[in-house]
Formats: sequence, C-alpha cells, structure tokens
Amino acid sequence: MKNVKLVRLLTGEEILAEVVTDTENVLTVSNPIRVVLMPNKEGSTTPTVGFAPWMEFSEDNEYSLDKSHVLAIMNPISDFVTQYNKAFSSIITPPDSGKLILPT
Repeated sequence: MKNVKLVRLLTGEEILAEVVTDTENVLTVSNPIRVVLMPNKEGSTTPTVGFAPWMEFSEDNEYSLDKSHVLAIMNPISDFVTQYNKAFSSIITPPDSGKLILPT
C-alpha cells in the first residue's frame, strides 16, 4: 500500500507524492506531482483541479526535501489518492468491477 500524502511547500506549491521516509530533517518522496488549480471551462466560479509534473526536467523519481521547506504534510482526499494510484500503477482494472484484466 502506498503512503500517498499531500505536501505543502514554503513556495506555496502542493505536491501529491508517496512518502518513502520521513525523518526529523528530511522528507523523501517518490513520484511527486503538482496539484494545479485551473479555470473551469464551463464558466463556473469553481476551479478545476489538475495534476502536472513537479520536476519535469529531471530523470529522478525520488526526491529528498529539506523539512525546513515543508509547511505541512497531510492526508489527501480519496479522489486524489485514486487518481495518483491510477497514474503510477501498472495494474489496469475495469471501471466499477474491481477485477483484474488478464491477458488472454
């Protein structure tokens, strides 16, 4: 089971990532993605939430963050965790069935 957390940085960025280790001075995360608020295309005043690469020019998948740059670490809403797991999972499940799709 992945330990997916929402991390708020001093820069104001919010990243969704799997926490690998959490020590007194360093937070190590894997596969971080940025949480981005976007205007709603339907003209609603409620913004749409999207995800974007966090370190898009890096080949690394794991990052060590100095805890002095971290404002908060919290549990994300379940929809975020579901989308995160879909983005980084190699297992494909059919909608609403919960069953694995196996090659024939």
